[in-house]
Amino acid sequence: MAKSKILALTLCAVAALSLSAQSKTFKIGYLPTSIGQPNTNAWQAGMMRVFSKEPTVKLVALDPQLSAQTQVGMMDDLISQRCDAIVLQPVDAAALSGSVRRAESEGIYVVTLNTATLQPHTASVQMADIAAGYLVGEEMGKQIHGRGNVAIIESPPGATLGVNREKGFREAVAKLYPGITIVGAQVAEGWKKENAITIMNSFLQANQELDGVFAVNDNMAEGAMIAAESAGRLAQIKIWGANGQKSTLDLIEQGKIAGTAYNNCFAQGELAAKIVMDSLAKGRLASIPATTDIIQIKPFAAMKDTVSQIPQQDRW
Repeated sequence: MAKSKILALTLCAVAALSLSAQSKTFKIGYLPTSIGQPNTNAWQAGMMRVFSKEPTVKLVALDPQLSAQTQVGMMDDLISQRCDAIVLQPVDAAALSGSVRRAESEGIYVVTLNTATLQPHTASVQMADIAAGYLVGEEMGKQIHGRGNVAIIESPPGATLGVNREKGFREAVAKLYPGITIVGAQVAEGWKKENAITIMNSFLQANQELDGVFAVNDNMAEGAMIAAESAGRLAQIKIWGANGQKSTLDLIEQGKIAGTAYNNCFAQGELAAKIVMDSLAKGRLASIPATTDIIQIKPFAAMKDTVSQIPQQDRW
């Protein structure tokens, strides 16, 4: 059973120890699902706020382009390079478990972002994904007065983060709003905006009455918005995302998206880096962890009347 704790957006919970007094150069691998996405860029920027202060640390970033098979190969490469730690966002939690086991068995610390593998590892720094989905369901339900038709734009199969967000959303609707009906749920491959546009168009065609849409990430929420706006139905539909990227926050301020479950990805990256630094200061990993230390960051409901509470420096 994984240990779990909910943290506020603070970095003081983990004390990172300086490695600058050591002569060894530490190589850290960074392997998100893809390079160039707002959240993966923000994670890297957050990590560099920590690593850039340590002259003995070198960060190596690789891009598997949303392919679990490619990511497994890149994990093998990072292990072969004798990285000291790897920060990983798994494309598929099950598919990457073997790679994580190999890394940890060879003394390499693995810290995952948002999605933990099935294989126990050093730590996982996550947005509280079920709580985020529940928050969206609760707030969307208020906006549509507890009744109506809603739909879900889902994550790719195997993406635990998206599955859990959907689970939380469904739990909130079932518990709080018996007058709301979930009329459809479809997968948008690759979490992509353009795929969400196609799915949203199908929802609009199938449902003359559609009151809300939960897209389990912001890119897909923006795609849903584009389709609804093109169809002239945006004013009637409360569209929600999750993550809290800057472009989505801007659209919330404009009144085009109803809200998102915001996560400070800069802070998340900093926290992951500090866990790495703290682990490396203790020396080489002695044994495979029996459990994963899961650190969850509480989501914030960013809506038109609350989004101003997010400072500009925290908008990624």
